[in-house]
Amino acid sequence: MRKNGVMTNGKFEGLMHIANANCQFTMVATDQRGSLKRMLNPSDPSSVTPEEMKKAKMALIKNLVGKESEGRASGVLIDPEYSYERSFIEACNIRADVGVLMSVEASGYGGQGEFAPKVQIFGGLDAEEAVKRIKMRGAAAVKMLVYYRPDSPTRDYQESMVEAVGKACMKYDIPFLLEPMSHSLEGGPHKKKNPKEFAEIKPEIVIETARELTKPEYCVDVLKAEFPVTLKYVDELGQDPLEACKELNEASQVPWVLLSAGVDFEEFREQLGYAVEAGASGFLCGRAIWKESVKAASMDAFLSTVGVKRLNEIVDIVEEKATPWYKKYVDSLGEIELIRGE
Repeated sequence: MRKNGVMTNGKFEGLMHIANANCQFTMVATDQRGSLKRMLNPSDPSSVTPEEMKKAKMALIKNLVGKESEGRASGVLIDPEYSYERSFIEACNIRADVGVLMSVEASGYGGQGEFAPKVQIFGGLDAEEAVKRIKMRGAAAVKMLVYYRPDSPTRDYQESMVEAVGKACMKYDIPFLLEPMSHSLEGGPHKKKNPKEFAEIKPEIVIETARELTKPEYCVDVLKAEFPVTLKYVDELGQDPLEACKELNEASQVPWVLLSAGVDFEEFREQLGYAVEAGASGFLCGRAIWKESVKAASMDAFLSTVGVKRLNEIVDIVEEKATPWYKKYVDSLGEIELIRGE
């Protein structure tokens, strides 16, 4: 796609399915595993049963993107461990105009902990077999979360895994959304324990990560990016959120969407305003929309009211200002040349 507006038919159809009619992305994330277990039972996450996970996920999906929902999402991200069975997906009653994305990574940091994470594929599969399974399950796109920063000791390994998944997505002709997440390094500022110090280095990490991982060799179609600054520290650190987002937009060679990283809804809404002003093509947002529902008296009642209202508020922001995904390559959708046939 980066070359002369040429694109395979499968990639194009997948992107169109997870986008709205204006080729903007308004996608809901429900693929959380470890974090959702911690939300359901903070004192003993490991005791959360698969049935409890499926019940929570079904409530999220049905209420936010189901046929009875008034939510205006263009896509929904589900996980490959609790949400993949046909009976489960059918019971969620997802609208046909909502594209399904599925995560390819296993839950957690992998073998070397938070300071040197190594991504793993779900079920212990290799990248090609995992992508094939996701395609066979009827997903419109593959998403991969990878903890990454250019100065990490596991940089080379993480890059090799991104490339492996990217090439598998090329083989099976399905869009690839990459979600790189910054992390702490041993001896450096801790992302959670020293948030202000980490906020000082975050813009460079996020922007340089985008610059590297959207190079053609990784075969990424959409970047799911962190907001490059921490809003509560921007004045103190002399950072400009809009300028940082513009730098991110320039660094990314592919369309990008904003992730929520579990921030409160009001903060995400503000972040999204800056992101779409700078050139983002939308959002892939989870907990900012729905996290309080897990502890609400009625999860369904919260999601069908507050959850849907929040979703549609940020959809309004995207529909007003977000850049259509194809604008990274061509001026109009009709200029894309599709590769069809053998």
